[in-house]
Order: sequence, then structure tokens, then C-alpha cells
Amino acid sequence: MSISPFFSRTVRTALTALLFLAAGPANSYGIQATHYGNPDTPGATVRSSGETERLVLDTLFSTELTPGAVHTRYLVSGPSIMDVVTVDLSAPWLHFETFRPDELTPPTKQSRAVDRPDNRVIAAVNGDFFSFETHRPIANQMVRGQFAHGVPARNRHHFSVDEDGRPYMDALSFSGSITLSDGETHPVQGLNRLYNDEGILAFNRFAGDRTPSGSNILEFGLLPAGPTDQAGSGIEQTLQVQEIHHEGNTPIPQDGYVIRVQGAEKTAGLAGAIAKGDLVTFRPGFEPDRRGLTDVMGGGVLILDRGQPYSGTNEARHPRTFVAMDRDTTTVYLCTVDGRQLTSIGMSYREMADVLLQLGAWQAVNLDGGGSTTLVIRNEVANSPSDPGGERSVANALLLVSTAPEGEPVRLEMMPDTFELFPHESQHITIRAFDAAQNPVPVPDGLSWEFDPALGTLADGVFAPGKTDTTGTITVQTDGISARADIRIHHYTTLTPDPDELKMAPGERTSLTLLGRTADGTTRKIPLDRVRYDQPDGALYLSDDGTAFATGHGTGDLHLDIGSASATIPFTVRGDAVVDVIHDFTGDISGWATPSQTHRAQILGVDPDHSTLSHADGIGVWTFADDPDRNVDWDIRITRHLRQELGSQLYGSYIGARVKADDDLEIRFVIRDGDGQLEAGPPVRLIPGQWQLIQTRLSDDHFEGYLNGDGRLTREGNQVNGFRITASGKEQGAAVTLEIDRILASPFPLDG
Repeated sequence: MSISPFFSRTVRTALTALLFLAAGPANSYGIQATHYGNPDTPGATVRSSGETERLVLDTLFSTELTPGAVHTRYLVSGPSIMDVVTVDLSAPWLHFETFRPDELTPPTKQSRAVDRPDNRVIAAVNGDFFSFETHRPIANQMVRGQFAHGVPARNRHHFSVDEDGRPYMDALSFSGSITLSDGETHPVQGLNRLYNDEGILAFNRFAGDRTPSGSNILEFGLLPAGPTDQAGSGIEQTLQVQEIHHEGNTPIPQDGYVIRVQGAEKTAGLAGAIAKGDLVTFRPGFEPDRRGLTDVMGGGVLILDRGQPYSGTNEARHPRTFVAMDRDTTTVYLCTVDGRQLTSIGMSYREMADVLLQLGAWQAVNLDGGGSTTLVIRNEVANSPSDPGGERSVANALLLVSTAPEGEPVRLEMMPDTFELFPHESQHITIRAFDAAQNPVPVPDGLSWEFDPALGTLADGVFAPGKTDTTGTITVQTDGISARADIRIHHYTTLTPDPDELKMAPGERTSLTLLGRTADGTTRKIPLDRVRYDQPDGALYLSDDGTAFATGHGTGDLHLDIGSASATIPFTVRGDAVVDVIHDFTGDISGWATPSQTHRAQILGVDPDHSTLSHADGIGVWTFADDPDRNVDWDIRITRHLRQELGSQLYGSYIGARVKADDDLEIRFVIRDGDGQLEAGPPVRLIPGQWQLIQTRLSDDHFEGYLNGDGRLTREGNQVNGFRITASGKEQGAAVTLEIDRILASPFPLDG
């Protein structure tokens, strides 16, 4: 078994955070602090606004990513972990751009799609809010001078840069026009936008290969009439009509547009004004008129508006992604805040504003947060996304790019830089080289290695441990530059389990501890994920975290081996099954998302602002109000913010809940599997006015993909994420109440 290259770095970060939580400010541990906005303050504090509690920041680490860009991680009282990439716009080679993939894609893949020599992606964050159904962003986006998405989003703020790299933050609304050969100018209602009403739309390569099909439409393809030397918002483009269609599904040229006229009256009025070969003028822009923007990323509300913090009513704490700039627009801050985790609870808008003011920000806009919050550094995830599976696939990303040319190597890096091995394991070692701009460059020839032979052997980049319990270092060097790694070799003569025998009832779980003893008498605890063992069949399951789960009736032996020592644990599982109460509502409803907090794409057919979540007599009560303005079937998510409190259920166990509705509904469990994917169980129709125990078995035969899932559950780590409610034919304006008493789990079917 080999250790992940990022194992030691992850462990150090987690331990550091816990040390801060337990023992106080970062600087007491000798970690170098870098504070922005007030360099005279050794432990930066945030002054609160309104009723917001005073926040305190401690610097966990600060690292230069490239000249002009510094990555700093803060521990904020709460607690919350905040990552900030501070960018000096006067530094040469740096610029911001956005990326729009063909489909929902993790930010790391979006970063790698742009990253190449002389165009290195230094950092990236997830971008705009988006629809899970259409995979389109909610607001506007421009990529390197071209519109990727244009909508009249009057109340959504954007971060943008012009061709000179100057940053702006505006509430931008798409405003386009097309002037036909007869001189008449017509407004264009959107670009790459789905729009059902009468009007004119434009499509380019970011919409795909072809336009949507339809009826009562007129489409004409356009190509540039000559060379174009300008790109950006508000710039007129002269184009020539290449072809005309009347049924949609028109091929979209890579370097042109398709203009779509919708509605019988509008189509009839313009059909005679367009002919093949005509020259037309297309002007895609914004309102207010902001000419020459090249990269635009949509967002939400302003967290800071010219130094004034957010003053709205949203006080919820969540994972956050936001971008800010200082008053002189010479510094930009890319920021993420982890949330929905025990070590980081997230921030409210006001708390974010307070922190940004302390860092020196003047203007800031909120991007998509929650499970989407992701910071990428040099193509690797740098923060801790709240989805158990890690980074979420999103619609677009905001990138910090360096065009610094590659130079000679000035630094080596060994990965991992800390690792430990047991006798049956090995470790692949990777060497990377970097130039003065921190760009990765080819590793020089002639590497020389140095380490104590008692540690082990190195062949073809793979380190194998020796037969001595010891510690040491391994060093590599060439041409005056070097790197090193710290190594511990574990070699035990005996292995002792605690307990040395397992006697359990089905559904019970217990912790198993393994102690190893070295030749000199030293005793250490050995992690289960470093031990070789075969899972017993049927009655027992052993998790890598050291938890033994009783999954059925039976007896047997559990054999454990670490290469130099082994042990056997007999087990017996018998008796009545234990029912695990995953969650009940005897306390309160904290951690459950209210309808107004749920993503709009996950609560269809109802009015979330008039739907409620309350607590009464130890029961969670959801009341859903039908959307009076839309006749849409209901498809509603009931979801939990805090994943740690919902348990971790094994594949094959049964999940149940006691529920009651006062109207006809279908309900199904939504499970987040151990890989972070969402899966939905089979629907159960509720009998109005009657308490029911609904349940399903956690197996691939019963679940299907939901949102980003595929219906395949993992062996362990399956968590109850909530419920999906569907209904059709509800009277417009009607209200339905759903009550949930408790959520249960058992290795066997639950008894009603």
C-alpha cells in the first residue's frame, strides 16, 4: 500500500487547524503571518458591523504562488477556514480570464483545459450560480472577448476585466442589437439563452454545434464579413448572412453566429428583410454600457459596495466563494470559505464583508457557494469542498493566468515531502522543478540521491522500506538546488488488538484499536487503513477507520497483517437487531435547509419564499405553497446542510423514516454515497393524513442517479442526504404539509 502524495500535507493542515482551535493564535506556534490592510497588527482582527460578532483572523500559512500572487489561509473565529489569493495587478504576466466548458465540469478540469506552457493557471475558483437542469450559468459570461452567455440579469452583479486587465464590478444586463441591411435596428433579448417568448436571440460556439429545434422561427447564420481586430462588449461586428432556416437545428459556425427570430408575428415581419449575402451589424453589449470588457463572470449580491458592507437580511452561514478588489483597483482577492464541516462552519454575507474590509477590500461580489465552493491552486484542489466526494461539477470558472515564459529551474520539490511506510508498503516519489515564476519546468538531468541505507532502497522512483524501525531523510539535488523528504519506517515484532474478541448484536458498531510493539519495546497505535485484512463474509464488516460493524448473524475470525506481525480476532454476532436513530426532531431543526435556502433548481413548482420549515412537538414540519404563477409539477428537495450528523450507513442496510402528509405526495430517500454522488431511492406514495414508515434497502437495485449520481452505492459511507418530493396536478396556490418524525437505520428490514 502506498501513501497518497498529498497525505502528509493534508494531515499537517488538519492538525494545524485543530491546534489553533485548541490552543490559540497561529503565531504562538511560530508560523509566519502575512496580513493585508493593516501590517502593523500582528494578529489581524475584523471589526464587526451591526450585530455581527467580532471575528478574529489567524494566519495558518502564506505562500507566494508566483510574483504578484500570494495564497494565504486564515483560521477565522467561528470557526471557519478561509483561503485568499491576493493578486497584485501591477505584476507583469498576470491576468484574469473565465472558462466555459461544454458541460458541467469540476474546476480542476476547467483549469487544466487552459493550462499550458506560457499560459499557466495559477489559481481558479468556481464561478456563477447555474441550473442543474440546463447546465447554464444564471447571469452573463464573456470569455476572452466573446460572449458565452448573455441574459438581461438586471439585479446580478458581475466581476469583469477589460483588454488592459482593469477590474470592474457592475450589475450588468445583456443588451444586444442587430441592424439589418434595410437599416432597421432590432433588440436582441439574449445570447445562448433559452427563451420561449417572441423576440430575437443569438447563438455562438458556446451553445454547442446546433441551435435548438422549434416552430414559428426564422434563423440565419452569420460569418464575419472581413478581418476583425477588436473583441469585447459593446463592439459592433459586421457579418454576412450565409444561410437561412425555418425549423431550428441550424449548424453554429465556430467563428460566427446564428440569429434566431421567435414568434409567428415577429418571424413574418422580418422574413422579407433578410436574404442570403446581406450584410448585418451585430452589437452584443451590456446595460449600463461598458465597452471593451473581455472576460465577465456573473455572480450574485455585492458583499461590499464601495466600502459599505452587505446590509440585507440573509444571515445564513454556508461555504462561500467571492471575488473582491481594493479601492484603487490595483489588488484583486479570490476568496473561498469552507463550510458545513466541524472545523469550518462557513460565513454569512456580513461576516465575509467584515473580513474583506480588514484585508483591504473595497468592492466584493458573491459567486456560487455551498457544495460548489472550490479553490484550485496549480490545477489541484486547495480548499475542503463540502460535498463528501470533493469538488462539484460546475458551469464555469474564474481563472488567474500567468503568461510568464519558462525559465531555468531554481527550485526542486519532492512529493510527498513526508511519508511513513510499513513493511508491506512502498512509496512512489515524484520530483518536480520550478523556475523563478514558480512555473513547472522539466526536471534537470543528473539527479543525485542521499539517504541512510537503513531506511530502505530506491529503484525507478519507488522507495521500499528497510527492516529497522527508524526515521530519517532522503535528499535529492542537482546543479545547486535540492529537495528533501522526512521518512518514518514502521517495523513491529508483535501486533495486539483491543478488544481481542468481538461479541456484538446485529446493527451494533464498535471501535477496534491495534497496537504494534517494536524490537526496542516502543508501542504505537496502527491505523487500520495501513493493515492488510480480508473482510469476513456476512456477519461483520471492518472499516478502514477502525469501526467494526455487525451486519448479520454468525461467527468467524478476522485476520490482520502488517507484514512483520499479524493477529487474529474471533467474532460472534447474535441477538436482536439494533435500530439506529440517525436523526429525530426532539431538539430542533437546525441544519435542515428551509425552502428559501434550497437551490431554485431543486425546488420546482412551489413558491420557496412562502413555503416554510418549522418544529412542533418533536417533529419537523415542512409546508409547501404552490407557485401561483406557474402550472408546474412539483419536484422538491428536502436536504440537510450538516452531513456529519446524519450517520454513515453501510451498503445493504435498511433506511427508514416515519412521515405523514395531508395531501397526495410521492416521497423517496436521497442518499449521498461515499464518493459524494447523489442517488435517489424508489418512490413511495403517501396516504393523506396517515403516519407511515417508508423504507428502502441501500443497494444498487433500489437506487438511481440523481443530479450527478449513477445509482451505484459504495460499500460504506452512504449518508442520508434528505428526501425528494414529487406531485402533479396540484391546484394553483394550494399548500401541502409534510411531517417527519425520525430517520432510522438497521441491518434488517424495519418494523412498522
